[in-house]
Amino acid sequence: MIKFASENIKFLEKISAVPVLKYFFVLKISANFQKIDSEPVLKKFYTDIYVNDKTSKKTEKNRFDDLNETSLNYIKKQKNPVIHDIAVSNGISSSELSGKLKTGNIKNEFYISDKFAEIFVKKGFITKIYDSDKNLMFAYIGFLFAADKNIFFPLTVLLFKLLKKTKIPVNFDYKLLLFHPETLKKIKTGELRYINYDVFNTVIKDKFTFVRVMNILNLGYFNRQKIKPALENIKKSMKENAILLIGRTNADGINNAGFYKKNNNKLILLEDVNEGSEINSIIG
Repeated sequence: MIKFASENIKFLEKISAVPVLKYFFVLKISANFQKIDSEPVLKKFYTDIYVNDKTSKKTEKNRFDDLNETSLNYIKKQKNPVIHDIAVSNGISSSELSGKLKTGNIKNEFYISDKFAEIFVKKGFITKIYDSDKNLMFAYIGFLFAADKNIFFPLTVLLFKLLKKTKIPVNFDYKLLLFHPETLKKIKTGELRYINYDVFNTVIKDKFTFVRVMNILNLGYFNRQKIKPALENIKKSMKENAILLIGRTNADGINNAGFYKKNNNKLILLEDVNEGSEINSIIG
């Protein structure tokens, strides 16, 4: 079986409501991506996209509602909040938190990052989309979709593997940020600020007062040896007394997380949410 791609938003909206059939169709991306206002189409698109570290772009609105309330309690106590939301996927959760800060009249600087946010597009009968490391993320051959991690669509995966062996383009037709259009609008107005940041390699010192790292530093994705240096990079980026929120959303939609405070270059647990962070034993 194989997936098909279309730029027709109305068609994709109708298909998204049809059981089984909806899984066979996906959005064909274009330079007008940020103008799309169909939530069902966007949700399906992000579900279909996997990045080079095998994590998905899938996320949900209102996913962190319980965490946001506690986060606000910490942030509003800070004199000049400088926030960093790491590995934000499509950024919709960042948009929601920034909205709550605005509603509460809490002035802040809000930075968001995701290593695989920026994509580079080479158009043609074969349209190929690459990440910032110039790894093929997904592609289209006419109206056929090519992508990895589609277990029930072997031809979609086969096309992807074949295209991955082709030469990487020297020049691209355009690039864009693969954020939710709502997030892109806030970046344009300055309410959110996008920074190019890789949690495993980027070093920023003593900048942020509140850092959120959800659904990326998980033992299901990375081993302890990989996670430890990432935590050190995060800690370096935090000011003294800054707050770290780190955790994972389980399959039932429950957020297991912990709030930590930077004190003398150590991260001290302040409180657990539900079962707490699964990497608590690594944090310190």
